[in-house]
Amino acid sequence: MFGDGFENNPVTLVLGLFTLALAVVQIVVFVTTVVVFLMWLYRVHENLAAFGVPRNQMQYSSAWAVGSFFVPIVSLIIPYRAIREVWQKSVPNYTTMFSTLSPPSYFPLWWGFWITSNIADQLYFRLSWREVAPTDVIEVIGAIGGILGIVAALLGIKVVREIQRQQVESSKLVPTQPVFQAPPAPPQFGQPANFGGHSSSMRE
Repeated sequence: MFGDGFENNPVTLVLGLFTLALAVVQIVVFVTTVVVFLMWLYRVHENLAAFGVPRNQMQYSSAWAVGSFFVPIVSLIIPYRAIREVWQKSVPNYTTMFSTLSPPSYFPLWWGFWITSNIADQLYFRLSWREVAPTDVIEVIGAIGGILGIVAALLGIKVVREIQRQQVESSKLVPTQPVFQAPPAPPQFGQPANFGGHSSSMRE
């Protein structure tokens, strides 16, 4: 990947090093983020039952919301729809609303950047492996993919915070019940006031 084009063009060399650094950082952040994000998604999906959302009213299960990320073609659409459904049904009193809520505008924007960054990354690695395009073009594509991934990550943080905020608000409406009921007051074993009178009358 670092051939004659880098030796003859300092700009290309700098761009290549920048792209390589972005790739390393992106891989580490990507793996960590994916694991944490999927664990979080499963948990918030499971929380919906506590907010009074029946499972038979959910289009996607918790397992499918997570697993759809790993299914080719399906991963382009279903994960976003599952996350959108989680947001909709995390909104307080969603079951009493007559219209379908639309998520904030940065939800589809986040998903668009996420898909575009993945396409750019795939294109970059394929071109780098086959070396069928000029080196500077390949590195530009790699840099674009890295930048798109960063923007997608920032928007993803906003998505997570918004869903988290809605679930916190919904949790305030869930009636709380004590886990253990307070025991009854102990009986009072005081001596009756007229006990002595009964005793003296009996002796008489």
